[in-house]
Amino acid sequence: MRTCLWSHRRGAAALLSALVATQLWAAPAAVAAAPGSAVVEAPRPAAARLQARVNAVKGAGAIGVVAATSGPRIRWSGAAGVRSLDTGRRARARDTARVGSVTKTMVATLALQEVQRSRWTLSTTVDDVLPGLLPGHGSLTLEQLLSHRSGLPDYLPPIITGSSTNAEFFRKLSKRYTDRQLVRLALSQPWLFAPGSDFSYSNTNYVVVGMMLSRSNRKPLARLLSQRILRPARMTSASFPRSAWSHRPRLAEYAILKRAHSLRRSSPSLFSAAGAVVANTRDLDRFYRALITGRLLAPRLLRTMVTQKSTKTLKYGLGIYAVGDPCPGPNGQPQVLYGHDGATFGTLTLAFTSADGTRQASIAWTGRQYVAAPPTAKPANDFLIEAFSANCPRPVPAPSPGAGPTQQQRSAGQLALLQELVPADLEVHRPAP
Repeated sequence: MRTCLWSHRRGAAALLSALVATQLWAAPAAVAAAPGSAVVEAPRPAAARLQARVNAVKGAGAIGVVAATSGPRIRWSGAAGVRSLDTGRRARARDTARVGSVTKTMVATLALQEVQRSRWTLSTTVDDVLPGLLPGHGSLTLEQLLSHRSGLPDYLPPIITGSSTNAEFFRKLSKRYTDRQLVRLALSQPWLFAPGSDFSYSNTNYVVVGMMLSRSNRKPLARLLSQRILRPARMTSASFPRSAWSHRPRLAEYAILKRAHSLRRSSPSLFSAAGAVVANTRDLDRFYRALITGRLLAPRLLRTMVTQKSTKTLKYGLGIYAVGDPCPGPNGQPQVLYGHDGATFGTLTLAFTSADGTRQASIAWTGRQYVAAPPTAKPANDFLIEAFSANCPRPVPAPSPGAGPTQQQRSAGQLALLQELVPADLEVHRPAP
């Protein structure tokens, strides 16, 4: 039987993007919304450029796209494509999508709230909360789990591999999994490395943290997220569903394997605390703004969260990582953005905030392309650069004629789609459709 190869590279894929310097405007003016858009306080040229970037993601193969940005100069949201291939209904700016691993920043925030309440420390172990869950490895600490330095294998490879047909693979995605089943699947594989000695992105880390949170608080994770993250951050569209039929996202999920395969029956339990949240991009902006401005965590713990614990493949902290900011600092120095990417088998998401919390941008799209360098990656990256540049508090300097890229342009080039997606460092042989 002929097979095709899906491959993933762990770490950031360098998607260099030239940053076009523009003269920033002094005062925003409201404009009429483009089809599928909800534009607020955006000058017409800026809105047109942002919409063009979103359209480019659709043009590169996405099925539905939603995006938003917020800052001192503009607030804008837009959409392109359709919600579903079955209905052909146009995507709208406030439509929700499954945001994948952006969930990890929310779960890490919950865990650090436990530290803030003096119920846990970063040295709290799995055995302290769930004795016996990880035989022989119960001494893993909260910090090792949140920073992906535990060595705990990812549970996804045993689920993905071994399917002889696409239909069999999709049936596996529709199965409902318990968290303990996911952990057992992870433990069926060799341990990756001694805890604390290396970095390897693993969804299992966050499933375990979610289980610890539920046990410690005697509440389901969905309720904890709602009470302590979604409501305080005013994320009115967001939810943490556990079944395929509850809180279904507006943007239907599709895997593109030569043609688009609907994943409407896939179960969010497969991602659990590692990636099951559904939200729109405006709510993702609200979340990162609330987090980075101290509404969800005390300043000392926020500093701990963003402090890099590994730079091997990512500038990764605790459920969050840093990339270059296209905007220069007050003295022209490079700055960073904080956030996370996300992916399910049918969606991709990027969501970031400036370090001072004044600027945010997010984009999510459906129709995940299973190729080494998805064509949608660069235009999505370009949208983020355009969005953050439009909200720069000071003009971005243009390079001199014949000169190399400015420091800000080099930083902007680091704003790349993280190709860990799901799963990391995995080659999956799949029959051609």
